[in-house]
Amino acid sequence: MAIAKKEQLLELISTLDSSEKRFFTRYTNQTGSGEEDKFYRLFRHLSTGGSLDDPALVDLLELTGPTQLVNLQRHLYGRILDALRLQHRRRDAGIQVREQIDYANLLYDRGLYLHALKLLARAKEQAFTYHLDLHHLLIIDFEKRIESRHITRSSPDRMAELTTESRKRQEVMDSTVRQSNLQLVLQRHFIQHGHVANPAAARQFYQLFHHYFRDPIHTTATYQERVLAHQCRFWYHYNQLQLERAGHHAQLWTEQISHRKELRERDVNFYIKGMDRRLLISFFRDDLVDHTRVLEELKEFLKTMPYTQQQRNSQFMADILILRAEMNELLLTRPHTCAPSQIEALAQRTARVSGVDRHKQLILYYKLAMLCTLTGQYGRALGFLDPILDERKPLRYDLIVYARLLQLVCHFRLGHAEFVAYGINNLARFLGRIGYPSPYPTLVLQRLRGLQRGESQSARELFERRLKPLEENIFHVREFRYFGADALLPA
Repeated sequence: MAIAKKEQLLELISTLDSSEKRFFTRYTNQTGSGEEDKFYRLFRHLSTGGSLDDPALVDLLELTGPTQLVNLQRHLYGRILDALRLQHRRRDAGIQVREQIDYANLLYDRGLYLHALKLLARAKEQAFTYHLDLHHLLIIDFEKRIESRHITRSSPDRMAELTTESRKRQEVMDSTVRQSNLQLVLQRHFIQHGHVANPAAARQFYQLFHHYFRDPIHTTATYQERVLAHQCRFWYHYNQLQLERAGHHAQLWTEQISHRKELRERDVNFYIKGMDRRLLISFFRDDLVDHTRVLEELKEFLKTMPYTQQQRNSQFMADILILRAEMNELLLTRPHTCAPSQIEALAQRTARVSGVDRHKQLILYYKLAMLCTLTGQYGRALGFLDPILDERKPLRYDLIVYARLLQLVCHFRLGHAEFVAYGINNLARFLGRIGYPSPYPTLVLQRLRGLQRGESQSARELFERRLKPLEENIFHVREFRYFGADALLPA
C-alpha cells in the first residue's frame, strides 16, 4: 500500500464505526503475527484518540528506526482496507464479481481451467444482472483466452456465441465511454462557465454537444447507456436553460433507477443526484408544488435507505441535498416567513456540512443570507455573506457578484449610505475587470444609485422597462432566481 501519510491514515480510522473496528480486531487476530501485532497496537492507539506524534509510541511499538513507523502506517492502512473489503463485499456486487474473476485466475494458474470457466459463468450472470458492463467484458475476454488455449469440449456454437457476445459488449462499452466522456465535458463546461449567456454561446454549446453525441437511445440500450444518455441530455438542456426539457430528462434518469430495487440500492448516488437535479429544475421554474412533491418522494426513499459507514459519501450527498432543498422551499414560499430560530437551525446544519466542495457550502450561506434579507434580518444576512466575500479562490464569479449585490442591498436597508456609495463604484469596476457577460448587475447598481439620490417614480419605471427584456430572456433566468430585484429592492 503506497499511502503512508499520517493525515490519510487518521481520516480513514475516523470513518470506522464500532462494528468495523470489531471486525478489524477479529480479522487481525485470525491472521496475526509479531509484526502485525505492532500495527494492531498502533491501530488501538489511534482509534482511541492517540496521536502519531506521541513520544510514547517509540516504547509502545518497540520501534527500532525512524522509518519503521512510516512502514507500520502504510501496512495498517492496507490492512484496514483489506478488512473493509471483506466485511462489505456482500453489499457490493462489483466486489463480488471481481472476487470471482480473481478466483478464476487462481484456478486457471493451477491448471484447473474447467473450474475457472464454471466460476466465470457464474460471475458473468451476476455482472449481467447488475449491469456491470466492464466486468462483463473482462469475463468474456478471459473465457475467450481459455477457449483459445485449451480443449474444453464446449458445444460447437460456443466460439460463435463468445465472439457475438464480445462484439455486443464492445459496442456497449464504446457507447458508455462516449456518453460518460460527454457528460463530464458538459458538467465541466457548466462548472467553469455557468449557463450560456447569449445566443452566440448557445450555438457554440450546441456544436460542442453534437460533436460528441449523435445517436438516439436505441431500444436495446443497457441500463447504464440509458442513464448516461439522459444525464447528457439533462446537462445539454440545463446549460442552455431549457428547463422543461432538462426536467423531463432528469425524471427519466431517476425512473430508470427507481424501477428496480437492486439497481437503486447499488447506484444510490446516481439516484440521489438525479433527484437533486429534479429539485433544482423545480426551483428555477418557480414551481413550489412540484418541488414539494419531489422532496417528499426523496425523503421517503432516504428513510428506507440502509445507512452504513461504507455509504458515507451517499449520506453526505443526501444531507446537503435535503438542506438545500429545504432552503429553496422557503425561498419559493410566498409571502416569505422565516423565524430567527429557523434560520439558526439551518445555519448550524450548514456549518456541519462536510465531505463536499467548498462552493456548495458557500451556496448554502448565500441562500441563508437571502432568507434573512427577505425577512428583514439584514444584519444577520451580512454575517452569512462574509464567508462568500472572503473566498479567495471562487469556483465562478457569479456567486461573488450576487453576494456583493445582496451586501449592498442590506447596507442600504440599514442606512449605511457611505458604504453603499463606495460599494457601488467598487462593484462596477469589478464587473468590468472580470468581463461579466450580463447587464443585469449594472442595472441593479444604477437603481441603487438612484435610490440613494432619492430619484422620482419615473426612475423606477425606467428601471422596470429596462428590466423587462431581461426577465423575458431565457438566458437571465438564473440571475432572477438568485437575485430577484423586485423582491429585494425597495419600491
